Amino acid sequence: MGRIAGDGGMMIHETTAGCGRSPDRAVGDLRRVVRSPCRTPRILVIAIVALASTSVAMAHPISLSSAVVDVREDQIQADLQIMLEDLVLYHALDADANYIYSAKDLRAAAEKHKQFVLDYFSILDADGQRLVGQLDQLETDKVDAEGVRQTDLMKKSVNYLLSFPVAKPQEFLTFTQTFGGPNAILPALMDLMVSQSGVLVDRPTQLTVGRPHSIKFDWDKPPSSAPLSFRELRQQREEQLQERLGIATYGGLYSFLYITRAEVRHEILIPLLTLEQWLPLSRKNPDFLEVEEQDAARGEIEQFFRERCPVSVNGQQVTAKLTRLNFFGLDINDFALNAVPRRVSVYQARVGVILTYPSPTTPTKVDVKWETFSEYAPYLRTIVLVGDEAPAEHYFRVNRPDFQWSGKLPTAQLTPVPVTSQALTFAATGEVLGKLLTNIYAAFDFRDDSEVYDALATSIKGELLRDLYLQVKRSLIMAEQGGAISHVDSVEVVSVTPPKGAASPTTNATWRVTGTVEHWGHVHTRVNEYQATITLGRDGDAWKLESLQPTSEQRVKFQTRIRGRE
Repeated sequence: MGRIAGDGGMMIHETTAGCGRSPDRAVGDLRRVVRSPCRTPRILVIAIVALASTSVAMAHPISLSSAVVDVREDQIQADLQIMLEDLVLYHALDADANYIYSAKDLRAAAEKHKQFVLDYFSILDADGQRLVGQLDQLETDKVDAEGVRQTDLMKKSVNYLLSFPVAKPQEFLTFTQTFGGPNAILPALMDLMVSQSGVLVDRPTQLTVGRPHSIKFDWDKPPSSAPLSFRELRQQREEQLQERLGIATYGGLYSFLYITRAEVRHEILIPLLTLEQWLPLSRKNPDFLEVEEQDAARGEIEQFFRERCPVSVNGQQVTAKLTRLNFFGLDINDFALNAVPRRVSVYQARVGVILTYPSPTTPTKVDVKWETFSEYAPYLRTIVLVGDEAPAEHYFRVNRPDFQWSGKLPTAQLTPVPVTSQALTFAATGEVLGKLLTNIYAAFDFRDDSEVYDALATSIKGELLRDLYLQVKRSLIMAEQGGAISHVDSVEVVSVTPPKGAASPTTNATWRVTGTVEHWGHVHTRVNEYQATITLGRDGDAWKLESLQPTSEQRVKFQTRIRGRE
């Protein structure tokens, strides 16, 4: 019994008994899967691809082709299948009185079409540089010697076998096609299947002009076998989603809407080519966007989203502020760690836009409108994140472009630490200090400086207040996330020494602070450990910090996870 799989790193095997499989050429093996007249698909995705191809053929575009690509460590092979009707259209062939196109004309057109295939099918490396390909073989065996009837032009094809030598294993590849030609009026469609050393690494997809497709290849742990069940397939997809931090496709449009006590924040991750459907950006090189060109586009992008994504908070319209603009490459870590600006390929780049809508009062009602749609973005799926609640989703559509939220956000809770005995015992020192430190970090959840100061005053005594405000605020800044202030999730006192002094006990303390910053649906968690000499003082019936002399600080942990996927 044969097996066939079409998704997520699954091996391509022979499809039925009697359909042969060559172990020497993965591309030839994949070609047999696509071409085989006796194939009996057992995985639903292949059947879906076949149905999709049938519907496209009925629509009769100018160009309908397919590409089967096998990626190896030192070479990439591609088998491009071109319908005979494309040759007739591109090269203006004429049929005879019986509507038959001669074999001689079709084969001559196939020869002329070689350079067209090399020019308009492109593979780009991780830097956006086009790989140089060569034609190894042209197969015209499906062209009958007596010619081909006009009604059979969409049933027969020629095949171009290409190779692209590479000096090292490729981590990322991007595939593009412009088979409609440089000045096409109607779209050209190409079905694409990509394998890594014979194992399918990505679901079959369709390439259209202006919609490149990028794939990541793992050469340390390359795919080697097919999942044996849909449960294993789901698990594999889940692992890939975790590795990619929730970004399932490189060409997808992602939206995250945060509602916090201080602001509404809309974060949009959008392919550059999709953005340019609405807002073309100026550049000298049609294939790349330089850093200075990225900077120059900031004002245009801010104005564009201000107009197309209005927001009101508590019934009052709030002007958007573009607080962050990044042009990312293909590496997921680029936007997980706030990558340094650099030149990007327009076929691979994604634009990270963070729009902030500061609220003069804590939001209880939020209205958002999204007014930007296109052929490639007919709707906008948005993940809504309110406070610490679980993620929800909302779809903006042409006929329903609005989103409304109403509710009450939690407020920071501070608890004074009462003096319960005349002298502070060793056993109670850690507990008292833990409550005071928790209050101090929680104070930074308030909206503005005056509120933060008032909150800090419940736990800090005298002149220490100002110094500790600046010191703690600096410690909460995450450089990895562009200087964003992290939210403290927990404070843990690791150790204290026995207190010295009765009225103002002094101890050497070690504590750990877990803080988080969230962007693009990713929670960036940092754990820092601090050591300091701390003196406590009484203020009426409550304990407060009287002095704090830091002695050391070190990073203990940094990790990134997806909200809702702990």
